[in-house]
Amino acid sequence: MSKKLLLCLLINVIGLTSAASAHYLWVTIDKKAGDHGVTNIYFEGGAGDGQYLDPFLKAGKTWLRTVENTKPRLLKTTEAKAPNKRWLSAQLSQQGPRSIDSYGKWGVYRYGETDVLLHYYGRHLDVQTHEDLHELGRAELMNLDIVPHDAGADMKLTVLWKGQPVADRLVYVRGPQGFKKNAKTNAKGEMSFTLKGKGRYTFRTNVEQKATGKDGEKSYSLIRHHATMVMQLPLEK
Repeated sequence: MSKKLLLCLLINVIGLTSAASAHYLWVTIDKKAGDHGVTNIYFEGGAGDGQYLDPFLKAGKTWLRTVENTKPRLLKTTEAKAPNKRWLSAQLSQQGPRSIDSYGKWGVYRYGETDVLLHYYGRHLDVQTHEDLHELGRAELMNLDIVPHDAGADMKLTVLWKGQPVADRLVYVRGPQGFKKNAKTNAKGEMSFTLKGKGRYTFRTNVEQKATGKDGEKSYSLIRHHATMVMQLPLEK
């Protein structure tokens, strides 16, 4: 791996993890790598060393959807490494417009006195127009999904849990030039914001289920699902 490519990857990780105070699943696309680009999937937080990546290596799944073929196609991901960094990577077989959708169950983690079963959903929408977004905006294979809708400089995000809108969920939006907005979804599962410049925007939210059970040998008393999305905005008119 060239020093230039490694530097680009590390900058990409830093840009994503600065938007998060814990670990989340982030999906990126390096359009300059390979014939049609490479998707890189990070489970990042803090220094971003990938030390908690193992559950995704063992059982995580990543799919490609395109406008020509919206049926999800499973991608073969492999472990990628750089000094003190670790992530998943997969060659892409087609150019955009496309959506890369990734899911993994991490397992049980203890927060204070609460044992929580963690699920993660990450998406990267590589679209340029409203028509592309209409075709690829919804990932039906994802139990927890953030669905974007554009209206010029205004964006609306709908949070869906198993296809149904989820009210009162906090959505975190981060954009270029330090843009930040945190807002809860309304009764229709929606929140809106106005774009503040051209560049990469990231969205993040979660839902919780009060449930008890066991995952392997570990018991839990709560289930938490985290979802993220990355995309470039605004779209072309």
